[in-house]
Parts: sequence; structure tokens; C-alpha cells
Amino acid sequence: MRGTLRNLPFFLIAVYGCSKGEAEAGDSRPYKVGLVEKGEVQVFVEETGVVEPERQIVVKSPISGVVQRLLVREGDRVRPGNLLVRIVPDIAQANTFARIRSEIAGARIARENARIEFDRATALRATNGNTQSELDQKRTALEQAENALSAALDQLRLVEQSGVSTGDTVQWADVTAPTGGVIIMRGVEQGETVVGGTSAFGGGTELFTIADLSALRVKAAINEVDIGKVHQGDSVSLTVDAFPGDTVRGIVRLVPPAARLQDRVRVFDVEIGVRGNFGVLRPGMTANVRIVGPNRHDVVRVPVEAVFLADGKPIVYKLVQGEPVSTPVQLGLGDLGFVEVISGVAAGDTVALEDPALAKERAGKPGN
Repeated sequence: MRGTLRNLPFFLIAVYGCSKGEAEAGDSRPYKVGLVEKGEVQVFVEETGVVEPERQIVVKSPISGVVQRLLVREGDRVRPGNLLVRIVPDIAQANTFARIRSEIAGARIARENARIEFDRATALRATNGNTQSELDQKRTALEQAENALSAALDQLRLVEQSGVSTGDTVQWADVTAPTGGVIIMRGVEQGETVVGGTSAFGGGTELFTIADLSALRVKAAINEVDIGKVHQGDSVSLTVDAFPGDTVRGIVRLVPPAARLQDRVRVFDVEIGVRGNFGVLRPGMTANVRIVGPNRHDVVRVPVEAVFLADGKPIVYKLVQGEPVSTPVQLGLGDLGFVEVISGVAAGDTVALEDPALAKERAGKPGN
């Protein structure tokens, strides 16, 4: 069972040379031949990736309601604490705040009543007007009332810390920037209804995305057949179609330990850090990624086109006294044009660049 290696990760075909004698003899052959030579094998892995900020934060509303005011848009630079948007709560949210205020008012009344009862019981105990057990009961009731008031106040404090103002007549939530950066996405418009970030349905409306654009990275989905050629620290060239003449340098920063399934293909999301001035790169762009992998110098190599599979093992057709002989080979690194041969042939040998049997069959058909 024989097949070509063209589907292996070596791909394209280069222009090949052969010795003068073989070239002259090759005039009568129905297949092309090439020369085994010494040279360099340089591995490249090419893929596309998505440019994204190193750090970005999605901002959501602490409450459900309606956008009353919008103070920023895409491209605006913000600092921590800058006001982004004001949200007016919906009826359900307003009722919740009203209930919290009612619980606090009720807890205060209950605490005052419990304190009065405790003070009265303390005075009676001084004159033996009640028992110690009765006094302890009043003390316990006072402590419970104080705990209930403290819990209600803590709940209000948490609400207010999220930016919500819970006045008697006006309620709103001021959403501020949790970090500095640039607004790269605004997900709402004024008058739009939003869902709070604590909602169990969908996790809440995304109001803004704030990104630190001082550091970018590219994530490239590398096919599992190529992942062995990629290592942490490899140099990377990055280009974008909008500016084809500009190349940005990067470095492989992370090769993940596990793959994921993408369109029925296993891929690894390799993370590439952008080095120096990233100029033409913008978040969300598709970047052309060229990873410079390992290379070997002064090795025996053959054109990729010369390698075939026989029973699942690589072979070449070496010309011996002008006749092609199936020769098993041990392969090393491969690039787009050549593959390293560790054993099986030597520099100066001549090999067929096509399956000789198929070439002869094709040449024997009428019209060829």
C-alpha cells in the first residue's frame, strides 16, 4: 500500500536540481527526478490568530433597570472611579430596596422596644421585682433585636457599595470604572433596559468592556499535527491584512497542555506575546501568525515531493544504475520544501519526484 507524503505537514514543492548525467538520462523518463543534497531545514508554522488585550474587564450593572445616562463611548479613556452610566431600577428592584428600608425601620423599632424592656427588667431586678431568668430573657431579646438591625444595615451597606443610591424618593445606581483603560465595547444605549449582573438569567447585561491597550497578545489555534513544532520562546512574525507591509514581532508565551475541539479538529490555543511597538495591531483583528520553529544546518535533505509512504512507512525511489529502487528512509525535520533524511540515502544520490509506476502508467495512456 503506497501513498504520497504530501498530506503530511511538509506541503509545498520547491524547484529541485539533479546531476547533469541524471538530467540527461531523465529526458526519457516519464517522471521527474531530484538530487539528495546537504542544506538547511527550517520549520515554520503558519496560522491565523485573534488580537486581544492582555487585560480586559467586562462591566455590568449591579441592578436591573433602565439606562438613564450614558457618559462614555467606545474609544474613551477612563480612570478608576470615573462615572460610566446611571441606571434607574425597575419596579421589582425598587420594591426590593423599599423592603430593605422597611426592614431597617422595623429592626430599629424592635431594638428600641427590646432595650426599654431590658432596662425595665434591670431596674426590677435591683428591687427583687423579677427573677434573674426573666432578666436574662430580656437581655437575649435585646441582643437578637440588635443582630437583626445589624444584618439589615449590612445588606443596605452592600447595596450602596455597589453604587446604588437608596433614598426615600429617588433611587439609582451609578456604575463607575473598576479600573483604568480604554472603552473598547459599549453594549447599551440610553433608555435601554438592562439586567443586573447578579441575575441568574444569563449573568446580566454587559454594559462596557474596558481594556488595557498598553499590552496586547494573540491567540492562535494551532492544529494538533503541528503543535510538536511549537515551543515556548519561539519567535513569531505577525501581520494583518489591512497593513500587509508591516510586521510585528512576538514570542510564544504559552503552549497549553490540552487541546480543544474546533470544527472537528483538535487545536491548541497558543498564546503569543507582542513584543515592542505593536503599531498596526488592534483588538479583535485577525493576525497572520508565522512561528519560527526548530532548524537544522548542513543536513542531508530531499525534496518533500520525493517522499512516499509504503505500508505506513516513509520511502524514496532512489535511482540505482538508472532504475528506481524503493528505499526505506528515516526522516527528521521537515519544512515547506525539504525534509531531513537521517538514514537511507546520502548526499549526491538521485531520487524520483513522482511514483515511477504511476508515472509510467500515465505515460502509456493515449493522449499523454
